[in-house]
Amino acid sequence: MNQALSACSALEALQTSLRDAGAARLDAVGWHYIEVLSQRARAQTGHAQALLNDKLTTALAQFKRKLDEAPPAAQGSETSPSPLATLLSEMAQHTTAPLTAPSTQASKPSAWRAESTQVQQFKKQLNKISVQKQVKQAIAMAPQNAGPINSHMLVLRSLGLMRDASPDYLNRFINYVDTLLSLEEAGKAAASPKKSTSVVKAKK
Repeated sequence: MNQALSACSALEALQTSLRDAGAARLDAVGWHYIEVLSQRARAQTGHAQALLNDKLTTALAQFKRKLDEAPPAAQGSETSPSPLATLLSEMAQHTTAPLTAPSTQASKPSAWRAESTQVQQFKKQLNKISVQKQVKQAIAMAPQNAGPINSHMLVLRSLGLMRDASPDYLNRFINYVDTLLSLEEAGKAAASPKKSTSVVKAKK
């Protein structure tokens, strides 16, 4: 127990020193990952906490090395945080904040009821990155020795060309296909009860 507390204290001290050194300004996304991982580790106990602390130790060590290798101008502890760092911090606080009484929630500005433009743009960018990553993985897993008119290869080649020519259009295209697949699944689910009912009536 004492060892676990000592390890947590050491990690918190290292995290605080990196934060004060301008970690969020160096790599906002990477630092946000560390902040979330730290919050999850503090919420756990026993073996689960030990596993998360191991991941956090590795992440902090890598980030410290990156911070040490960065030029002083990139660290700049006196400069204001970047918009992305501010946005990630606000999102983390809003996500992990405990639920309060309805009266307290009602007194908050209506800005939390509707997503801000920054949050929408950030989610759009994350979605674009996810789509490009999926396409890259699909191309990497393409079947070997497939013929030039293999349907699978033709689809992958088209997605690759679309990604290179217009990433925005690729993102819209994938969202469109996902919507069609969702509608198809919903149609099948709605038709299944009717089909089962007709079969039961026929048996009677």
